[in-house]
Amino acid sequence: MKRLIYMFISSFIIIFVIGCRSKTTERIDLTNTLLGNDKHLEVKKTNKSTTYRGVITNSNYGTSHSYSYELTVNNDDIYWNGGTAEPKHLLFCKDSIYIHYLKEKYIPVKSQDSLGNIVNQEGYYEVQDIFEVYIDKRYFFKFFGDDYWLQIPSKRYNLLKESCIEYIVPNDNELSIDNTKID
Repeated sequence: MKRLIYMFISSFIIIFVIGCRSKTTERIDLTNTLLGNDKHLEVKKTNKSTTYRGVITNSNYGTSHSYSYELTVNNDDIYWNGGTAEPKHLLFCKDSIYIHYLKEKYIPVKSQDSLGNIVNQEGYYEVQDIFEVYIDKRYFFKFFGDDYWLQIPSKRYNLLKESCIEYIVPNDNELSIDNTKID
């Protein structure tokens, strides 16, 4: 009897898994902007949507959406691949370039049961402001060395805003932070 139940359950799971099909569509949006001092900004956003449908019933079992951002300044002279982060501002100073973007970060929360000492792992996602400076250590016509982005504190970025030029990066505003304070 148990064997018959296990066979029934496993065959149901196999039919369910085989009985679904997915269709993924991808759309790439390119936005080109001329900034001051003859700088050219290109923002590339890739949108992916995956829809899961039943083979037999053609029922929609859900759709997932994801996106990723990349940007270049002056035709790949400066490159930033933020993935699911959303760029908001570029700050051009005399010797450096800074970026401000928003990113969802998973915050794990552990809770422990006082009676059974059972640890529950849960968490939530929080949108955070992130600020970075572009470091270029390339040499010999930029063939050797490395370039990368280094995180900086928000206070440093805000101080530099007074003496540098800040540009808004075109984006779809999927991420935002509520800046209202309750006193």
